[in-house]
Amino acid sequence: MPHRGVVLALALLLAPTVAVGARGSDLQGQVLDPPRPALDFTLTDQSNRPVQLASLQGQVVVLTFLYTTCVDVCPLVAAKLHEVTDRLGSRRGEVAIVAVTVDPERDTPAAVTEFSKRWGMLDRWRFLTGTERQLETIWQYYWAGHVRREIPGATAAATPSHAIGHGSPVHIFDRAGRIRVVFDGDFQPAQLTHDIEALLEP
Repeated sequence: MPHRGVVLALALLLAPTVAVGARGSDLQGQVLDPPRPALDFTLTDQSNRPVQLASLQGQVVVLTFLYTTCVDVCPLVAAKLHEVTDRLGSRRGEVAIVAVTVDPERDTPAAVTEFSKRWGMLDRWRFLTGTERQLETIWQYYWAGHVRREIPGATAAATPSHAIGHGSPVHIFDRAGRIRVVFDGDFQPAQLTHDIEALLEP
């Protein structure tokens, strides 16, 4: 699958040990030990407002990479993140869910608004867009990899549905803004919720 593969191989190289989370709970994703520092960025959300990653410190942040015309992994990830927010219940306000596009040509604020509504996430996440130049460094740093347009010569007008190859890492940042855990797109909502709740504790 074009969405999978690179993230956990890189994570295993960076984090060969298993760490223990808050209150002695074993974290269930791939733990980065030591934690990896964040690369800050500012992009535009579905409400056409700027969002800076550093401004989310103090919350636990979940960061992943999607695109709105995807027909396989991305909708599954969106649906699972919706379930995660349900599972968090009253603690949902302490967690920031952030999705970053891998298709800036098509993922306008209007497109990501429609996608967010479709998956019940409009008020539950920030789906961020930007220019290709802004995004390339972010994709590389956060292991979305080299984003591949898989239909040579395709244009937005000619190809309303198209495939893009990219990694689907799901990063969890602690309240201090450090990356502590990484999952791939095959995560289970209960696993992700468990690790978020562990990192919410002091």
